[in-house]
Amino acid sequence: MQEIFYNGPYTINNKPIILKSWSIDFDLSKEFPTEIPLWIKFPNLPMTCWSKDSLSRIASTVGKPVYADECTAKQTRISFSQMLIEVNVSNPLPDEITVLESNGRQIKQVATYDWRPKFCP
Repeated sequence: MQEIFYNGPYTINNKPIILKSWSIDFDLSKEFPTEIPLWIKFPNLPMTCWSKDSLSRIASTVGKPVYADECTAKQTRISFSQMLIEVNVSNPLPDEITVLESNGRQIKQVATYDWRPKFCP
């Protein structure tokens, strides 16, 4: 069981599967997850922003960075970077992020989502 938990996160069709240990007093109405992992793409991200630290700072504006996909980490695809980020689905997801490059220039970075969860309070 622990191996399954620690090898995640898991997705099907880019939608997350949330795993939780079952207990006898489990109540779905009280334990509805609002923090879920989502794949987020940053198209045409300047190469000066592709370091681990820069990617982490950019991802942190949306949620908690989990990890970058293999092509992003190895910089084998430069048309976009893609990161798995744990986001709070009760908050709106930004379409743009302001990024400060190392030379002091500010850019508006687009953020795209393969799937946007629907949340109804």
